[in-house]
Amino acid sequence: TGVIDLVIGAGEEQDVKEALIAYWALRCAGGALTKEAIDSAAAAFLRERFNLDIDFEVSDALAKLERLELIARDSERITALPPAEALAKLDARWDGLFKFASA
Repeated sequence: TGVIDLVIGAGEEQDVKEALIAYWALRCAGGALTKEAIDSAAAAFLRERFNLDIDFEVSDALAKLERLELIARDSERITALPPAEALAKLDARWDGLFKFASA
């Protein structure tokens, strides 16, 4: 079970990294970007910073950000919420994960 936990944990960590890189690309742009522009910015970041030449999973990253309501779409253009607003949304989501009522 240790190996399975390690593999699952690594996969979840990779998902978080993808979403963070896409969010970073959107915030650094200072405005709306297309999906293709986000993909290019993320790939360039990984290549320049870590010498990695990979196929960035932009669709997966954007799906996660959209599910968390951290991005907004206007036709083909995508923007990221400002950090304070994004953190408030994440905090509210975290607070709502577990409802406990003592008897």
